[in-house]
Amino acid sequence: MDVAEKFEENSPLLVANGSRKVNRNWFRNVTVEPVAFLLSFGWSLSEIMLTNQIVYQSCVVTLESNETACSLLKSSGVSDNQTIAIYLEEKVQPYAATISMTIVLLTSVVPALVALFLGPWSDKFGRKPVIAIASVGYMLTEILMVWISYLSSYYALSPWLYVVANIPVAVSGGYSVFNAGIFSYMNDVTNENNRTMRMGVLQGFTMLGVLIGLLASSYMVKFVTVTTMFSISAVIMFISVMYLILVTNESITTNNLHSAIQQLKAIFNVNLVVDMLQTFSKPRPNYERAITWLLIIVGGFVEFAVAGRTLFFLYTRRQFCWDAVSYGFWLSAELGLIMLGNLFGIALLKKLFNIPDLGLLALSTVNQVGDYLVKGFARQGWQLYLTTFMTSFKGVDGAAVRSILSSILPSDEIGKSYSMDLSVKAITPLISVFFFTYIYNRTIDNVPSTYLFVTSAIFGINLLLIGVTQYLLNKRNQSIIKL
Repeated sequence: MDVAEKFEENSPLLVANGSRKVNRNWFRNVTVEPVAFLLSFGWSLSEIMLTNQIVYQSCVVTLESNETACSLLKSSGVSDNQTIAIYLEEKVQPYAATISMTIVLLTSVVPALVALFLGPWSDKFGRKPVIAIASVGYMLTEILMVWISYLSSYYALSPWLYVVANIPVAVSGGYSVFNAGIFSYMNDVTNENNRTMRMGVLQGFTMLGVLIGLLASSYMVKFVTVTTMFSISAVIMFISVMYLILVTNESITTNNLHSAIQQLKAIFNVNLVVDMLQTFSKPRPNYERAITWLLIIVGGFVEFAVAGRTLFFLYTRRQFCWDAVSYGFWLSAELGLIMLGNLFGIALLKKLFNIPDLGLLALSTVNQVGDYLVKGFARQGWQLYLTTFMTSFKGVDGAAVRSILSSILPSDEIGKSYSMDLSVKAITPLISVFFFTYIYNRTIDNVPSTYLFVTSAIFGINLLLIGVTQYLLNKRNQSIIKL
């Protein structure tokens, strides 16, 4: 059997309520991975630069310090150990952290509401339009940041303008809608035998984009301006949108009788949201409703716990005197190992050791608990690399949760379940951004690592919830066997 025949054999026969296409060509239908790679590559390319620019503009505008002094923060953190740089760092960090967490809040909570509409809408009108809407939002935000950074080289602009720049990505659904779209797409073109591994590969492509973006930005930060970096990111995102439109095939059969205007009006159909909420509130046999909600809550706690990741760059600047390049190298190593865990680790654990999806979720959570404990106790930069190499499976939770949900819910409810899962994850920053920012700002002078220990404790709570989920899954399986 040659490679093409093997792929075709593994391709699922996708039929659900007459809406799924028959998948006869794996290569033709599964083309969403490059879209995820390009978008994550473009976004991560400018992420660290954005944080640096917020710190710099906070120094210039808020503290009204001279640009020469503030450039110490922009270019090299406090690595030069100069007194003025240390002083400015202490004054600027709380203000910059507030702006960064406000961006997280905006791009998390608003997309959660948008996903409630676009998730059910995609079940009816297709995955590609939803993915495109979110992708265009990211591209428009990047274009706005190009103009803000360009004008800031001539005028003293408030760093809060970067919050305004993130409005397009927020109202278009951002992370929640984009991920709901690509993972619903992946669910459409896979079966129960290969779904977890394929979702892990998709997550791996996303992380590969982030990894390459971070590595590239670590080198480019010394040679290009902030405006140029944002411009390159915008071009990459444009390529992602064009690839989606021109190359990627729709994974479900849509109703072509609706005009474009009717389809747009249907986005704001409240009945779609009501139907989705009823889907998750209606009674289900064999503890399936409780299991579904437990998995969604576990995912919500994961997002709550990692909401402080935006603060970690600021933390390493202060604790280890890292600049953007040093932080970029470490983050690249972290994401690279997580990517390998998704691309190869899931297949290895499931094929060789037959570990179930919930076991993967538990393994990921144990990795997270240990990772944040080591980060909290770390006193030298190499210790961050140590915990990174020891916890490469901490990123497999998403693929595991989505695979379990798809195995216990009807196929026509998958888009709704992913949207609800991602909406809950997006809403959690409404609390967590204030929570972690408050902890960090209150402990920054004494024990700035406090928020890392709190994060580890939250993952500990998730372990208990996973244990309850395992108990209910066992009860469910016993009930099914008896039938």
